[in-house]
Formats: sequence, structure tokens, C-alpha cells
Amino acid sequence: MDTFDDIRPFNDAEVQQAMGRLMQQPEFDWALTMLFPEMDAEEWQPLLQSIKTVHDFQSKIIAAVVRKIAEDTTAGLSISGLEHLDKSKPYLFISNHRDIVLDSAFLNYLLFTSSFDTTRIAIGNNLLKRPWIEDLVKLNKNFIVQRNIPARQAYEYSLRLSQFIRHSFETDLSSVWIAQREGRTKDGIDKTQSGLLKMLVMAWYDNPEVAFKHMPIVPVSISYEREPCAGLKARELYLKDKNGTYEKAPDEDLQSMQAGIMQQKGKVHFTCGKPLDAALIQACFSDVTRNEGYRLLAEKLDVFIQGNYRLGAFNYLAFDLFGESIQHAANYNDADKSAFERHFKEQCRFSDVAVEELRPWFLKLYAGLLLEQK
Repeated sequence: MDTFDDIRPFNDAEVQQAMGRLMQQPEFDWALTMLFPEMDAEEWQPLLQSIKTVHDFQSKIIAAVVRKIAEDTTAGLSISGLEHLDKSKPYLFISNHRDIVLDSAFLNYLLFTSSFDTTRIAIGNNLLKRPWIEDLVKLNKNFIVQRNIPARQAYEYSLRLSQFIRHSFETDLSSVWIAQREGRTKDGIDKTQSGLLKMLVMAWYDNPEVAFKHMPIVPVSISYEREPCAGLKARELYLKDKNGTYEKAPDEDLQSMQAGIMQQKGKVHFTCGKPLDAALIQACFSDVTRNEGYRLLAEKLDVFIQGNYRLGAFNYLAFDLFGESIQHAANYNDADKSAFERHFKEQCRFSDVAVEELRPWFLKLYAGLLLEQK
């Protein structure tokens, strides 16, 4: 594991030292106070001091935090499809990506409460804006993915990342979660990057049949009734369209992380598919170029992820509003219309862009999958 020191999460021997650093961070205390206002710092100290292992941290701290977030900001958190999985085996969970923090946090919480091992979580180094955040995520089984690697170093770095993921499966018998693409979906259309699949296979001598036999893919479709950070996503798409490019502000990712955690999300559901079998993998790569095989495999994941996304009243309403139709009028009512309008104005009211300028992009975000199927 020393080979992967710049990538890997903490092991048990490193936990107490990392906890000591966290406990000295005022921002960490502030975060706990925000989530648990009924408790003061002195009440947290004995619990934090009792953390000796990664499992301790996840079961005593993270589980409580995620449960609190779910109780306060969702209308229900649920999962289906776990009956397809063997609790004794590691899996490669590949999902759509709608929220920076909660996609993987909710999945791990649902696995934990269903007596499955939690996953190692891929997280971009662009999100580690504070040293204490890196300690926090590495305690929570996150491994670091470097963004914006220079082209001349990209191959070597991708190979090391792939080797670490292989090590996680072969040596540590640990499941891994990774998003289907770099960056969150902002137009409502979840698409898998074939380059991600290529990276995963590099450590297996570019042999996808062997790689995905040893790290079986479980496709996961995450459905949010209320899109996380919908106003911020609409603003980004608007400015990118207007200016031809978009550059994030220095703390924009932190603001999105906080907003995603604190905003109301409605019902949130995870649908896990059956692990992709060898016959499906082989069919994707038979009689085609390797690049075409990865594209076909990405399409298979997209079919599951998009097909199992639970569309709600806001999605159908946004489609009709965008196209000025009543095609899906049976799927919403006047109360839904009023709720959606309030949601739109609440999400966009603090933007530096005029609210009505954002409306088409906001509608597209919610209508994206239906527009894709049109």
C-alpha cells in the first residue's frame, strides 16, 4: 500500500492521529454543531476520542451524520436490488452523479444499514480545499483522484489509479464506488464516460473480460425528487452557454457541497442492478475495436441508469413547461405546479443572473431524461 500513499484512504493505524488533527479544527466543530445543534462540543469529545478504527469512524460518526441529513432533508431514503448481491464479495458500484457528497454517502449508509461492507469512494482532489477535509474523507474510505493531470503524465497516473483499484479488490477485498463520469450531471442526462471504463481496466493488462470478472460492475441509478443544487447547476449552464466557457470561483465546490447537504431533496432512491455477467461483457467486445467495446459497455450502463431513474412530478412538469405541452399532465397536479414554481424561485433567488434567464436551463435539468427519450 505504500505505493499508493498519495491515493489511498487511511488504515486503522492512522486513525487516531487523524482524529487528533480533526478535533483541533474549528471548522469541523462548526460542521458538527450545524448538523447537531442540540449537542455542544464537550458532548462530542468523548465520542470522538473513542474512535480507534475506520469502522469506528464510519459506524459512530458518519452513520449518525448521514442519518441526520436524511431525516432533515429528504422525504425518505431507500434502496432496491441488494438481493442481487453477495455480502461476502466486493463489487464495483458505478452510478450516476447528481450530488458531490451524498451520492456515495447515502449509498454507503444504505449498504451499512443492510449489513454490507461499505465501499471505498473515489473523490476528486479539487474538492479537498482544506487540509481537514482531506483527513475527513480519508477516514471515510475515500481515495483521491487527481484532476487536471498534464497530458504527458496522464497515462502513468491513470495506470496507478487503476492499480490501486485492483489492489482494493484483490488484496483488501474492498468494494469501490465511482461515478460514471467526471463531474456531476447538470443537464439531467446521465452518461457514462467510456474513458472511465478504459482506466479501470488498465491494471488488468487492458483485458476487460478479466478485469470485470474480478471486479464485477453493479450499475446504480440514483433518483432525487428535488435535484441537488438545481439553481447553481442552471446558472453554470447559462453562463457556459452565454460566454462559451465557465470557470468556477475558488470556493464554489465547497458551496455546492454545503448546499447539496443542507437543501431539501424530497424522496431519494437507489436502484442496484445485477452484477454485469461475463456474457454481456464479452458481447460488448466481440468483433469490434476495443474503443467501440468500451462505448458499447458504457451504453449498457446508461440504459440501466437512465431506465431506472425514478421520474417524479417535477420531471414531467418541467418537460411540459419546456415544450409548452400537456403531454404528461396526468403525472402532476396544481399543487405540484405551485411547489415547482416555489422551488425554482428559492433555488435561483440569490443568483447574480436574473431569475427568468435561468428558467430554461432549470427546466432542462429536470426534463433532461424525458427530452433525451423524445
